[in-house]
Amino acid sequence: MTELEAINRCQRGDITGLDVLYEMHRTKVFNLSWRMLGSPHDAEDSLQEVFLKVFDRIKNYRGDSAFSTWLYRMTTNHCLDILRRRKILAFLGFENAPEIQDKKAGAKVMDLGLSPVITKALEKIPAKQKACLLMREMDELSYEDIASALQLSLGSVKSNIHRAKALLKEELEKEGVSPEDV
Repeated sequence: MTELEAINRCQRGDITGLDVLYEMHRTKVFNLSWRMLGSPHDAEDSLQEVFLKVFDRIKNYRGDSAFSTWLYRMTTNHCLDILRRRKILAFLGFENAPEIQDKKAGAKVMDLGLSPVITKALEKIPAKQKACLLMREMDELSYEDIASALQLSLGSVKSNIHRAKALLKEELEKEGVSPEDV
């Protein structure tokens, strides 16, 4: 079954279409979630939640952009929501909230081909900037695809990537590491 056939089935309420879309895109959704959330456990939860949302909202998919772009937008927005909740819980003093504990524990085991120094530095970059940078550098998406996925202007995407790189460089320098060393 092709991606388009699977989408059409989902839009008619047929769950078999979702199974096909899940198999086609689960690795990318998982990896993006892992990089944004910092834990394989959180990424697995995100993967499941995103595909439930896909099935629920696929009737809204018009095909104006590639399905993968629409899916990236949904995944990124879902992860950003989780990160916002974490900040609110931390601000309110709920340091023992399960999401916060999972993030701290997960950060120790994160391994997507990034050095621990870079992983630690990435944790200090604002979520939107980090999402733009990771989509560009790790997933090799074009600026246009990132803009579409995150519903940002092209200039905003470029600006976010530039700021993320500058912050990443700054954080690496604080650790005594030059970007050429990693």
